[in-house]
Amino acid sequence: MEENTSLSLSSIVLLAAAVLIGPAAAGLVGAMTGPAEKGPIPLYFRAYNGAMQAGAGIAAGLVFHAFGSLDPADLTDTSAIVRNVAVPVFLAHVAGVVTNLVLFVALISVHNRVPPGSVLVQLLGSIPAVLGHGAITFILVILWEPAGVGPGSLFLVLAPLLVAQWAYLQYAEEKQARDRALHVLVAAVEAKAPHLAGHNARVTELSTSMAENLGLRPQIVLDVKLAGMLHDVGQTTLPTKLVRGARPDGSTLSATYPSRSASLLRGLSFISGSLDPIVRHRVVLEQHTVAVGDIAPLVVGVADEYDLLTSVGTPDGLLLTSEDALERLRTGDPVRDDVVDALTRALTRRSPGVVAG
Repeated sequence: MEENTSLSLSSIVLLAAAVLIGPAAAGLVGAMTGPAEKGPIPLYFRAYNGAMQAGAGIAAGLVFHAFGSLDPADLTDTSAIVRNVAVPVFLAHVAGVVTNLVLFVALISVHNRVPPGSVLVQLLGSIPAVLGHGAITFILVILWEPAGVGPGSLFLVLAPLLVAQWAYLQYAEEKQARDRALHVLVAAVEAKAPHLAGHNARVTELSTSMAENLGLRPQIVLDVKLAGMLHDVGQTTLPTKLVRGARPDGSTLSATYPSRSASLLRGLSFISGSLDPIVRHRVVLEQHTVAVGDIAPLVVGVADEYDLLTSVGTPDGLLLTSEDALERLRTGDPVRDDVVDALTRALTRRSPGVVAG
């Protein structure tokens, strides 16, 4: 994301150059800014980046100056500004984005020896956000020419973006630190209980997908995801002999290990919504009737139990098939069975055609 944010600033400057000073100058700006990308990038990639940005700047400049105008005589009212500036800026931006995209896809497909179509599909999702940069450029251009602010418009438009970028980077660094800390906790569980290697990651994936399938609110989805990741961390507080000798369903473990997990995490405010699913993810599995308010713990509990049955092993050491595990998880309770249906859809999404409906 840091790279994408930096790229957004450079693309705004490049498009503004294409509009304000023409194709040739925009090509020169692109040739200079393209190679300046951060990170350990090989020299030939930097050169190609410069060529891509130069090509995008030239294409954008040609399109704007073919369809648009900054002559004050052509900007007499709002409709004239839309016709002569807004629409041409958008068309210029599209031309620049398409040029950049084609050149980038060509580079990656040749360098990595993959079909261009597969590279293009991965990039299509970023296009709407990139096209949004054109709106910012339009504001910059209007301030620069019709409003007469000139170079000061760079400060008025780009300064807030730089502040936003700085704030985002602070948040991203904090989030990365949190993620590293959480993964250390998961690694500690797997070091103490090697038979659970990969279990927390699978439960996290299934829990998240199930919560999304059930249409739960984004915050609850995040709470469920973190609960799936951390539901077993309380086992690190138990004797190693007890943990490694436990049956996969946890029946020989201290019954307090879910609450022990919550106790370890209680001081982390960003996990507060995950504490209830962590504490009760095993309890709700034993209830014959499940309340709607128990959905989050039940999602984690069902994902946990499914993975224990199919990947870790049953109490007698056997692994169940996916269909047998799903059947065992159904109880006839509508809420419980809706969650199991969500699990079925999550499994189908993960491995299409593997799980029976």
